Amino acid sequence: MKKNIVLLSLSAVLALGANADIFGFELGGAYWGAKTSGDFSYKGDKIDLDRDLGYKDFNTNFVWASFEHPIPIIPNLKIQHTQLDEKSSKNASFTFDNKTYTGTVNSTLKLNQTDFIFYYELLDNWVNFDFGVNAKYIDASTQVDSTTQTASSKDLNYVIPMVYAKAKFDLPFSGLSLESDISYISYDSNTFYDLKGGLSYETSFGLGATVGYRTQKIELDDVSDVYSDIQVKGAYAGLFYHF
Repeated sequence: MKKNIVLLSLSAVLALGANADIFGFELGGAYWGAKTSGDFSYKGDKIDLDRDLGYKDFNTNFVWASFEHPIPIIPNLKIQHTQLDEKSSKNASFTFDNKTYTGTVNSTLKLNQTDFIFYYELLDNWVNFDFGVNAKYIDASTQVDSTTQTASSKDLNYVIPMVYAKAKFDLPFSGLSLESDISYISYDSNTFYDLKGGLSYETSFGLGATVGYRTQKIELDDVSDVYSDIQVKGAYAGLFYHF
């Protein structure tokens, strides 16, 4: 009887240890040399981000945290926040919010995003494949003013449900891996995607570095009177810790 109790206790400890090994956390952050292009309109002219407002480089960052577990049915979770918030001044002439702006136009453009990614690991060896959904919250706004016209602004705050997929290929005996992930949806002439691809290196104690390229598209067709065809893209480099 005592022998059975000892064996059961040992089995329970080993089982807990095995489960602990497959719980995973990751924290990371990256600098993103993002460049913007495209245009948008709100109750007026089509406004070019570069020609009319002077936006080219965002030079921003994004951070993320993920949690993985062995519990069946319940998905894993990754939260990622991207800061896209800039100001500019440029001589221009256009109509926005039924007001005409001329001369030196001051503007603020915000495209901040928070991704709530719920996913399952379908493959987990040297080839890794995750699949799930991304509830991308976009906190967007534009404000313009000039010496000849009062300020106008437009806010868009909404959650976009997107399909999410990630593939990762571990290169044997090197700590290096190739990886790419995408969030995508298209409906009623509106298209959103967020694509990353790059190379990562992880040490034996969990600290790692990553470099790659990220591109986004935000195409809106009469969403609260807003039309847009905006791309944000550029190289990134960051650090992460996996434990």
